[in-house]
Amino acid sequence: MPLVNAILDMELLGAIIFGAMFLGLLLAFILIIYMTIATPFLSKRLDSIIFNAEWFTDFELGFYSTWPFSMMKTLYYMYFISFPIFSRRKRFKNVPQLNVPLSIIITSKFYIFLHLLTLFICLIFIFVGAYVYFFYDSPPS
Repeated sequence: MPLVNAILDMELLGAIIFGAMFLGLLLAFILIIYMTIATPFLSKRLDSIIFNAEWFTDFELGFYSTWPFSMMKTLYYMYFISFPIFSRRKRFKNVPQLNVPLSIIITSKFYIFLHLLTLFICLIFIFVGAYVYFFYDSPPS
């Protein structure tokens, strides 16, 4: 039986939960690949400007230099590029204006959009799943 027929034969809540789970996993996979590709480009451009002892402690400099945590550093860079006004409030008050190409600004904003979309899909999964678990009475067979 093809997947489309299986989804069409499901109840609406089951299709919503299945779709949210599938889209959430797909977006998580895309975000991991996106971050892996963007890390070398952003690190090469922005490490000398932002990633220094003026804004980070020695522990953080060592922590964000290792592999899985360097992706968190890239996430900070993308947030900093996408929302420069919000990111200069607390820690990065005196950061100079970043001169990054328009392509990096667009990819950073697209990445933040994908994160928000993933969050929205996960919230749908959680709320519909909680509704089904606590309040839904299944029809008799």
